[in-house]
Amino acid sequence: MTKGAVQGGVELTRSAVSSGVSTVGQMVASGVGSVLGKSEELVDHYLPMTDEELAKLATAVEGFDPEQQRQQQSYFVRLGSLSTKLRHRALQHSLGKLQSARQSSQDLLAQLQRTLDLVESLKQGVDQRLQGGQEKLQQMWQEWNKKQPGGGKEQLPAEAVESGALTMLQGLSQQLQSSCQPLVCSLQGLPAGVQDTAGQVRHNVEELRAALASATSLQDVTGPVLARARSHATKARQLMDELVEHVASNTPLTWLVGPFAPSGKRPAELE
Repeated sequence: MTKGAVQGGVELTRSAVSSGVSTVGQMVASGVGSVLGKSEELVDHYLPMTDEELAKLATAVEGFDPEQQRQQQSYFVRLGSLSTKLRHRALQHSLGKLQSARQSSQDLLAQLQRTLDLVESLKQGVDQRLQGGQEKLQQMWQEWNKKQPGGGKEQLPAEAVESGALTMLQGLSQQLQSSCQPLVCSLQGLPAGVQDTAGQVRHNVEELRAALASATSLQDVTGPVLARARSHATKARQLMDELVEHVASNTPLTWLVGPFAPSGKRPAELE
């Protein structure tokens, strides 16, 4: 397919896509079942195209040029360069990944918020309230530690609750930064406004991590530090929701989606 043919196809199908994309996006974002109904396993990674066809549509993304994509048979393409049927498949796949990345980040944010609340309670509490906060932190640390590489079922000694809480806070903020990376990086080719929102998500997550990273003990996590971390966490959550909902409802044909591998089958074979 030539560049002119691709551009022509984009223009010819623009009106049809504009009416269908919003509905598809809303269904994926809300977790409703597949609008395609057939060959759902192909949506996860494959497109019913040959390697040669996908290679012609391959578009460079940051750190992964078309030649590298061809060598690995793993391609990024502009949404508008695909036929209407394949565009729906690619859109479902990409919105699903975006939704999954958002959910992972939101889960980490919720855990981080609960830990911040308990740390604040621990620093302010006395007697029975203090003991209850320590027990909850011990339980949260155990749950978190079990999921870490090399983590086990060991108990956190009472005298190590504060150091354990700090380790967990810093670990969660680092994991959040890693979790947000796929979400932010999967938006190449989208309008400047979307990119700006993605940049704000990244900024707030980085500021959240920085607010906690410099602490060497829980005593360093002062009231102002807690307030700043909580503010960045709340803002990041809000921006993520806005970002995913906007993309799901206003998906432009310029979105670079993928990576996809060729299945070698033609669309008609999947009927």
